[in-house]
Amino acid sequence: MPLTELTEKELGRLRRAADRDEIRQLAYRYAWGLDSRDLDAAAELFAPEANTGDGRGPAAWRSRFQQSMGAVGVTILLVGNHLIDFDDDDRAHGLVYCRGYIEPRDGAQPGRFVEQAILYRDRYRRVDGEWKFASRRHELWFGIETAERPLHQRAAEWPKHHDGVGTVPYAENSWQAFWAEHGGYRA
Repeated sequence: MPLTELTEKELGRLRRAADRDEIRQLAYRYAWGLDSRDLDAAAELFAPEANTGDGRGPAAWRSRFQQSMGAVGVTILLVGNHLIDFDDDDRAHGLVYCRGYIEPRDGAQPGRFVEQAILYRDRYRRVDGEWKFASRRHELWFGIETAERPLHQRAAEWPKHHDGVGTVPYAENSWQAFWAEHGGYRA
């Protein structure tokens, strides 16, 4: 059936599917922005009214990320279930499950690693034709320290070895620039 023959209902469903996909991309891009320390990219995902508690908009979110990501080393945020409900054509809300692997840099024990089960409670708004976070609240089911010290292994040198420490995120330009501003990174 040619696109010109689609009914309004069918076109609406296509638009809604495209909107869902764009909103899902927010969660994925947020995770990669933080994991790679591309804080500008992560901050640009937020609408002007998105409140951090200390300020509003992308600049406030970048400042928050700058502070919080300096307190941790490697992070791996795996986005899972993502439920999205639409309030109207330009507003939605959702829940995002996330499994986090986080290297705290609190000085307690070098190489410590924590696993977290995270729930994000999100509000989304279309701004100038693009979906953005209108708000994002991080909640925790649990966090548990792992017995293994994954960053205290030999280099994987993949494909030579299937286990060991790899090159992600260390080879990312944004990671290197972030840690150059924060006194360097050592596992």
